[in-house]
Amino acid sequence: MARAMNDKSRLLSEEALTKYRIELLVKGTVVIGPQILFTQDDLARIDQLQAEIPEEEVREGDAGDSHHVFVKRVRVDPPGRAPSNATGAAPGQIMELLERKDRRVAVRKILGASSDYVIRRCQMHRMPPGSFVGMHRDAASDPDFEYSVIVQLARDFDGGEFVVYPSGYEQQVFRPPFGAVLVTTCRLRHEVKPVLTGERRSLVYFCSKRTGANRRVVGSPTGGL
Repeated sequence: MARAMNDKSRLLSEEALTKYRIELLVKGTVVIGPQILFTQDDLARIDQLQAEIPEEEVREGDAGDSHHVFVKRVRVDPPGRAPSNATGAAPGQIMELLERKDRRVAVRKILGASSDYVIRRCQMHRMPPGSFVGMHRDAASDPDFEYSVIVQLARDFDGGEFVVYPSGYEQQVFRPPFGAVLVTTCRLRHEVKPVLTGERRSLVYFCSKRTGANRRVVGSPTGGL
């Protein structure tokens, strides 16, 4: 119980949020440690709810990029339409958890915003051995995507590193532990290396200040990453 109370206070710490904000500004990507944005109870609830959502295999992204990943849709953002929750009760309940006021305020401060960001797309990713996410920019799915937030939901796997390419000659390699959250800007190229053993699972959502229809006008409205 004492640990949970300490975690709650860290979530609201201005000093901690400022530290993460500065790192995000400087590097374009930041890892927020376990039990700061999401408690063990939060993660267990997400895991429980996602079991109710149908899964699809995705091998091609919205910009024709190559992937091999299994996806469960929570909120969708098709071209020409406003974001909406996927069918069923579970997606809405996951979104309520993500948009809880204290978490929303903390994320807003990390992103350096004066007003709330909206979640335009949200989905679960499951990556068994051999799965990967190919090189891409998230803005290929929606030009208004500004930040992606990735919640690590698995413990025992090898490979599956999240690699960001800030420039043509630089790369940053991340392997966040269970319960950690990685935040990165959607303008950077990145990929997830092939999983070697075990299963990598994560919750991924994309934040924007814009609430209207997705302004992407090319590609298929369904089936992309």
